[in-house]
Amino acid sequence: MKYYLPLIALLLFVTACTTQPKPQAESLSGEFLFYDNAAVLNTGSEIYGVVVDDKLHELHAQALTVQKDSFDMVQVYIKGVISENPNEEGWPQVVNVKEIDSVAPSAPLTNQMIEIRTE
Repeated sequence: MKYYLPLIALLLFVTACTTQPKPQAESLSGEFLFYDNAAVLNTGSEIYGVVVDDKLHELHAQALTVQKDSFDMVQVYIKGVISENPNEEGWPQVVNVKEIDSVAPSAPLTNQMIEIRTE
């Protein structure tokens, strides 16, 4: 029995020291909007909720400089970690912003002219 005790201790030590792989930050770009303590990122192919933290508030502060009004979406280029949403409300996946690359105004929509005719 006394020979098994050091072996068990060694096995416990080795298994406790193994590290879990860290999720990789992905480069994302899309239209960003923060309103009423909720944020969303529309990449064109996916829509993500954004985790509200200090980095989000920093991104929002940069977005305010190019927003025309509070409902104007701005183009952002960020690095973030995509994960499943732990809450029942909101989008199925959320992005945790790790790094902000740049913020720019969204491209204006073209061919949005409405012609009114009176005949």
